[in-house]
Amino acid sequence: MNSSLLNASETLQTSLFSSLFSQESEAAPSSKTLMAQAFDTATFTVIDLETTGLNAKRNSITEITAIQFVNGQAIDIFSTLVQPKEPIPYEVESLTGISNEMVENAPPLMMVLNDLISFMGPAPLLVGHNVSFDIQFLREKCLECGLVGLEQRIDISKAFCTKVLAQKVMPGLPSYEGIVVATQCGYHNNNPHRAEADVRMSAAILFALVEKLRQQGQAITTVKDVLAIQGVLQERG
Repeated sequence: MNSSLLNASETLQTSLFSSLFSQESEAAPSSKTLMAQAFDTATFTVIDLETTGLNAKRNSITEITAIQFVNGQAIDIFSTLVQPKEPIPYEVESLTGISNEMVENAPPLMMVLNDLISFMGPAPLLVGHNVSFDIQFLREKCLECGLVGLEQRIDISKAFCTKVLAQKVMPGLPSYEGIVVATQCGYHNNNPHRAEADVRMSAAILFALVEKLRQQGQAITTVKDVLAIQGVLQERG
C-alpha cells in the first residue's frame, strides 16, 4: 500500500474510533454522579506508564498497565508493552528492565491507546502515584495519534494521586516516593519501575490511606469525600 493510501486508511480508522468513543461519552455519567458514588463500591482505574523519558511531547511510552479495583480488590486488568518511536536509553533500561528487544514487536501506540481507553470506559476515576505525569503523557499521546477528543476522558479533575493524598494523611515522612509510602502502609513492591507492580502498589496505598483516614475519625462515605481531602489536582506544565 502506498503512503497516501496508508495515511487515508489511518485517518478513516481514527475517525471511526473517535465516532464510537464519542457516542459512548455522550452516555457517560456526570461528574456529580461519579463523585456521589459510595467509595467502597466505586470502580477505580489505577494506572502506571513506563516511558523513555520525562517529556510527554518528545518521549515515548514503553509500557502501560491499568487495573480496575473495587474496595481494594482487582477486578480487571489491561497491561501491555508499547512500541516506542525512539530507542530506550541505557539508563532507562537499567531502571525499568525494559529493553529495546522487548518492545521491538510490541503493539503500536495508536492500537494500545484505543484498547486502553475502551478498557477504562467513558468516565474513569483514575488513580496513580504522581498520576498527573501519567495523565499528561496519555493526553499528549492521544493528540499525537490523532485521537482528538478521546483525551478528554483522561480527566485530571476526577483523578486521585496517592502521593498527594499521602502528604495530607501522613505528614512528615522523609520522602513521598511510592516505595517509601507503600512501606509505611505495610505494602512491599517487589518489582518497582514496572507498570503492573507499580499499579498494584498505588492501589494498596490508596485503600490503606482511606483506612487510615477512617481510623482518624474522618467520614469517608463517597468518592467526593476523598477528593475533598486531596484537593483537585493541577495539570503539569
